[in-house]
Amino acid sequence: MSHRWFKSPKGILFSFLVLGAMLFVACGGTAAEPTIIEKEVIVEKEVIKEVQVIKEVPVVKEVVKEVVREVLKEVPVETVVEKLVVATPTPIPANKAPAVEAKVDRVIYAFGEVQETNRHWTVARPSYYQFDPWAETLIGLNPKDNARTPRLAKNWEWSTDGREWIFQLQEDVPFHFGFGEFTSKDVVAAYERHIGPDSQAGSVAFFKDAKTVEAIGDHEVKFTMNGIAVDMPAMVSRGFGGGELLMLSAAQFEKDGLEGYDERPAGTGTYQYGGRSIGESIWFERINYDHWRGERPDFKELEIRWVREDITRLAMLLTGEAHIASMSRELQLEAARAGMKAAQAGVPTNYLSLFFGGMYFSEGDPAYDPTVPWANPDTGKLVRQAMNKAINRQEMLDFVLKGEGAIMHNTAFLPILGGWNSKWESDWEELYGFDPVKAKALMAEAGYSPENPMEFTIFNYISSDEPETPVMVEALINYWEPIGIKVNILDSEWGTVRKNYRGKTAEIKKGGWGNVITMRALTTRLDSWSYPNGTGRNYESDVINQARLDFLALETADQGKIDDLVQKAGDDRYYNFPDIPFFWFRLTVMYNPDVVAGWTFPGTSGSKTSHWDLIKAAQ
Repeated sequence: MSHRWFKSPKGILFSFLVLGAMLFVACGGTAAEPTIIEKEVIVEKEVIKEVQVIKEVPVVKEVVKEVVREVLKEVPVETVVEKLVVATPTPIPANKAPAVEAKVDRVIYAFGEVQETNRHWTVARPSYYQFDPWAETLIGLNPKDNARTPRLAKNWEWSTDGREWIFQLQEDVPFHFGFGEFTSKDVVAAYERHIGPDSQAGSVAFFKDAKTVEAIGDHEVKFTMNGIAVDMPAMVSRGFGGGELLMLSAAQFEKDGLEGYDERPAGTGTYQYGGRSIGESIWFERINYDHWRGERPDFKELEIRWVREDITRLAMLLTGEAHIASMSRELQLEAARAGMKAAQAGVPTNYLSLFFGGMYFSEGDPAYDPTVPWANPDTGKLVRQAMNKAINRQEMLDFVLKGEGAIMHNTAFLPILGGWNSKWESDWEELYGFDPVKAKALMAEAGYSPENPMEFTIFNYISSDEPETPVMVEALINYWEPIGIKVNILDSEWGTVRKNYRGKTAEIKKGGWGNVITMRALTTRLDSWSYPNGTGRNYESDVINQARLDFLALETADQGKIDDLVQKAGDDRYYNFPDIPFFWFRLTVMYNPDVVAGWTFPGTSGSKTSHWDLIKAAQ
């Protein structure tokens, strides 16, 4: 007996996720009204630190100058709060909307560096900007609320035990460059690439659990899994845990080989691959025929430029060299003052954490090194708790995200995702809350002090739409050095950091790395966090390993039992201080309203920003 997806327990769970996310914040997207700068004047009592700042805030026919000077007592002060305001998005136009004459043929998007390649299976999600415009997945995402929608699969169903999945495929879908039509053969080939020896995909462990993947005729595919696989829709979708299993032309590989594919890869999207200049950019061209789904981008061409420094991206946006750019919240305000507008993800689906190297506590793991101070079996937990309690997260939220976010109590966990333990909130202040005196005492108990500091290296990098990471890294120095931690910041690049943490190298055990990750189903985290086949490599334990095995052994998709297992893993993480959880927030990019009218995207796609056909041209 099989069940349609929308009637399944997992489908119902996702409905609650969407509802919860929509209640949590109003969705953003295509702007209907101008982005404005709000000025809020808040009278409050505070002790001003030793600093002198002169700040001018322009208003109509008036300049307010705020001068903050050193004082030795509490005084009433006026605080000027600036924040981005994104108008309620206009409705997304129906398919086959009338053509819009854009002011430029090529829209240019500037953001951080990626690992440049056309072989998507060999890199991680931060590099998927190179593929999302031209390659498609079986299941799509609603751009406003992340609800799953049909894409190259028009229907799917599953067995009551969650082990058999059947996908009915769209017909008459052409590949670019004349490589025939999309069929079940292409799905099987995509799966085989995904689990191949050179695959670096985060979902490898999930797909390696497949017993068989078989084509049933030209337009139907059946996945038979060894264990329960309620996350299958996530794994074959555009995002929210997926985004990696892309459908490519098997006929192209047979005809041209891997080298021919590298030169001009064929997909089924509204844009087709145009070319790349290594170290500079990649570009795509709008297809010159009707897309099978009726979508038609306003812009003839799309170019994505790799620009490491966000201050340079701001300059490109202000001078017209780029029309869309990612940048830190501080620079977003600068862009808004110059007349630029903000496009935000539909819901707050990004989270920011800092992970420790060396946290490999599974029995028998040869990579575990007890001499790593924060992983030491006797004092490591004291150190990790101290590093958490030394941080004023509210101050960081105001500094890094300009207040546009929410403090995260347990990395990757939210109440709407299931498996939530309310004690994490009630225990927060005691275990994680800001208390520098307690933090210093914990470090002293572990044998460290400002006179005898513990060294900790933060591997700093710029990656895709993640400008918050380096800002967060720099802020940590001020919190950690006073409690006895000597912070070393080592500039690196994402590929190197990822290779080191996945390889559990000696280098990564010198410290940790920050990362911005998108929301996904927590059962997928059981795969990622487990040993030996997981890919997260940030905290592993026998408790999590057993939770994953118990999950795979479930005979039915009992949501209560699934939530219990997820919570078990969450408790193990929370009470062992496995990382530094920071915030949930919405991805935001800035655009030039003279060229771009708005952009609606969900925020959880493999490339974070997505739905390139919804970059709307200004009139």
